[in-house]
Amino acid sequence: MKRKGNLYENTYKFENILSAFNEVCRNTKNKRKVANYKEYKSIYISRVYNVLSTNSYVVGPYNIFTIYEPKKRRIVSQSMHDKIINHLVSRHILYPAIIPCLIDANVASRTGLGTRKGIELAINFHNACKLKYGKYYILKCDVSKFFASIDHDILKKKLRRKIKDQQALDIVFKIIDSDDSGLGIGNMSSQVLAIFYLNDLDHYIKEVLKIKYYVRYQDDFLLFHPSKEYLKYCFEQIKIFLKKEKLTINPKSRIYTNNNNFIFLGRNTAGKYLRYRSVSRKLKKRFYLYENDIINLNGLISSLACYNHLCTGKYLKFKNKFQELPKV
Repeated sequence: MKRKGNLYENTYKFENILSAFNEVCRNTKNKRKVANYKEYKSIYISRVYNVLSTNSYVVGPYNIFTIYEPKKRRIVSQSMHDKIINHLVSRHILYPAIIPCLIDANVASRTGLGTRKGIELAINFHNACKLKYGKYYILKCDVSKFFASIDHDILKKKLRRKIKDQQALDIVFKIIDSDDSGLGIGNMSSQVLAIFYLNDLDHYIKEVLKIKYYVRYQDDFLLFHPSKEYLKYCFEQIKIFLKKEKLTINPKSRIYTNNNNFIFLGRNTAGKYLRYRSVSRKLKKRFYLYENDIINLNGLISSLACYNHLCTGKYLKFKNKFQELPKV
């Protein structure tokens, strides 16, 4: 595949800036900030144009915070100005260069795909293997701390093989280097770069390991095969491959039989939501975070208030603990 050129000039075309501006305003939850931004719309659009047309963009500081559900994650948030530029870079540099080289089994962060498509493929593969093999096995893997473990140098090397426009590479590299390690969850560019980072693994699994039934969503992926021994071999080869990418497999990764029930993208093998994170588990976790000074009392009470109406029967002990908390 030829490297893409003449990409950067598309980022500062007026119609593209206007489209990115409207998209960011539409998707920003802080409507007061959006209203203020729209009031001075022409000024902000001209600022974006001037920064990009003179190639003088500097990534602004991130607002960094941590979430604990469904698991602990470091989230980054940008200013409206940086979000618009991030969208422009993603839409008009990364998408044209990266999307054509992705395989259909990679279902994340693209129009018409997503978790729904991933679940649909997984169910179709279950049905196909059941008819073809009767008994089969599934290798379910995910990468440990994927976004935080992405190596900047390896990612840049991969991008140079797809993009020849130096100005486009420069601004993408600025965004990559704006985070000390890995890619920050919360940026549009991070989502696109993350699905691209494991693209070589997709081709390796399909073309070298010859796995016909394979689906991946970001760092979660499934391999279907009638031979358990061959999946064990694939598992070891994938570990070796990811080691070259400076990534490690999550220890929870394992091989299942077709009769086992497991969770993929929040649903079980039948495609139905499974409440494997019960109310009890969530409440225990919130008390643990509070007792270890990770969240404050206000945060704990806000969480528990949401579940107060469910604290009956086996959850009554949590209601009693909730009532014993000091008043704020």
